[in-house]
Amino acid sequence: MVILCILALISVAAPAAAETPRPAESPVEAPVDRLEIDDAVKQASPHYVMLVGTDDERENLLGYIDRSPRSAEEKEAMKESLCEIWEKYPVVHETGGAVTRIAFDPAAGENPVLTDEENAVLADISRAMAEAFATTPTGAQATWYDLSIWLVKTDGQGNEAWNRTYPGGDSADVASVLQMDDGGYLIAANTGFRDALLLRTDADGNEVWRKTYGGPDWDTARAVVATDDGNYVVAGSTGWTPEKDTRSAWLFKVAPDGREVWSRTFPGDGLFTTVDLTGDGGFILGGNTGTDDAWLVRADREGFEEWNRFIGGNGSGIVDSVISTPIDGGYLAAVRNPWEAARSGTVPVRVFKTDSTGEVLWTKTLDEMDGGTGAVLLEVPGGGAVGYLVAGGAFRPENDLPGPCLIKVGGAGNVAWIVTPEVPGVFPITSAVAPSPGQYAFTGTVYAGGPHDGWLVLLDHTGNVTSSHSFGGDATDDISALAATADGGYILAGTTRSFGENGWAAPARAPGFGAFAATAACGIALLRRGVRRG
Repeated sequence: MVILCILALISVAAPAAAETPRPAESPVEAPVDRLEIDDAVKQASPHYVMLVGTDDERENLLGYIDRSPRSAEEKEAMKESLCEIWEKYPVVHETGGAVTRIAFDPAAGENPVLTDEENAVLADISRAMAEAFATTPTGAQATWYDLSIWLVKTDGQGNEAWNRTYPGGDSADVASVLQMDDGGYLIAANTGFRDALLLRTDADGNEVWRKTYGGPDWDTARAVVATDDGNYVVAGSTGWTPEKDTRSAWLFKVAPDGREVWSRTFPGDGLFTTVDLTGDGGFILGGNTGTDDAWLVRADREGFEEWNRFIGGNGSGIVDSVISTPIDGGYLAAVRNPWEAARSGTVPVRVFKTDSTGEVLWTKTLDEMDGGTGAVLLEVPGGGAVGYLVAGGAFRPENDLPGPCLIKVGGAGNVAWIVTPEVPGVFPITSAVAPSPGQYAFTGTVYAGGPHDGWLVLLDHTGNVTSSHSFGGDATDDISALAATADGGYILAGTTRSFGENGWAAPARAPGFGAFAATAACGIALLRRGVRRG
């Protein structure tokens, strides 16, 4: 994997004690994860603004500006401005190729916040240098990193209490979120570097730890649930590469500190998209195989397979959601077929009820629900009678784009009601919960011809909307996961480009280059080197 320079906001707030110099880094030949490098920078220089520009690299950086496809006048102005910034700030280079920083004395009240003009200059210079990568001998291409993992806490009415962002990379996605026993939160996500990611926060959303899981190939996390022994299991896939185009379904267990307890893979070309806890502490998993067959797997509490079943026939699609049904010891699975939907455009979601061994008892086709989008299953609490909620996307032939759809079904698959709440723009449901009897909540992302926004919608027992709330800014923001919290509120997780940090990042293996500018939401621009070079 190519080493990347980091993207992160380094606080300019002064710590109470003076910083001791960091020892020189030893050369590292093995690839180093971008987030690990980022943590090293934060620990090494928590109150320094990073500025590239050592004597041995200034000419290289100016040369990269010269190589950019800008006009001669623009390039000369950029180089002049960069040299002025180098002269203005006292730049100190730490030996060993670690970091180049603007040195300042917090005790003297120094606080070298870059001006708005310098902020704009460095942001533009970073783009110019990134554009130059198209002409490097390696053909390495810089990437714009502007995607942050996003956590939003609301009260019981959906009003925002706080939101937090965490570095995400260029293509992170969030699959699942839950509240932990201590009131903190656990996010299951996937990095732009082909790894499954778990990120733990405290009750206020402050990051406690993050860990990546997997091997050298592409690995994904698609769902996480709490176990009955205080740990957590994650379902996904592992071992995919473009060359072999196969993978293995993957289930692994972690302790509250992120330490891996065990890891299991399942034979065949498959993946898991959903997992639920069973009454005996085991797991029911759903997904599909390389032949696009919907697939159920029952595993014991140690993650070993007890049985597996294909449901719905050949090419039936993928199990998008599966839940245990405690009243009879069986399972309920929602199956969609995005591949057939892409071909024909009219494939509905199907719901399958099975017994404890996975044998199908009944099937219900939900013609009103679009099988090209996701489907979420919930057991409806209270009332004595068995009931389930299926949440997904509604067919909307008038504009060929889905909207939200919720269908309540009884224990025998009979439909009790169908609602398609009116939400501006395109809004397939991405996650849903039923926190208490007669109360439902769902999330999704509105696509209304402009920047995306995440939404939270609350409904009563009949499916009528009681309140709705949008979250986001001027850029694209997505909410893909939702959980009810112990205080009666909700926790929403997704990704954002409106908040957090952004900047150009380039492969550090490119000749003579290890810099980028990060422009943070607070308006401070940082231009710095990576900690380690490959």
